[in-house]
Amino acid sequence: MSGETGMKEKLGRNVFKEAREPHIRIRAGMENSPVLKKAVAICPAELYRENADGSVGLSLDGCLECGSCLIACDGDALEWAYPEGGAGVQYRFG
Repeated sequence: MSGETGMKEKLGRNVFKEAREPHIRIRAGMENSPVLKKAVAICPAELYRENADGSVGLSLDGCLECGSCLIACDGDALEWAYPEGGAGVQYRFG
């Protein structure tokens, strides 16, 4: 088993419970901020994507709650909080 395959397999064991409200949001008007491109590059769960028009979109499915995006963006472009109790990721490394 290669390292990359092993990591994807381990991440696939995690369980995600959807929250009522998104715990990460791109601040209004910041979708085209260059700082968000850092989140596209570093998010280990690949939640951020650059759209054809250069804006950045976000899908929270599979968020690892690691905070990498918040650190990369210096908090300027994102509203970030942990999900409400009982929601979010449950790690199962097996």
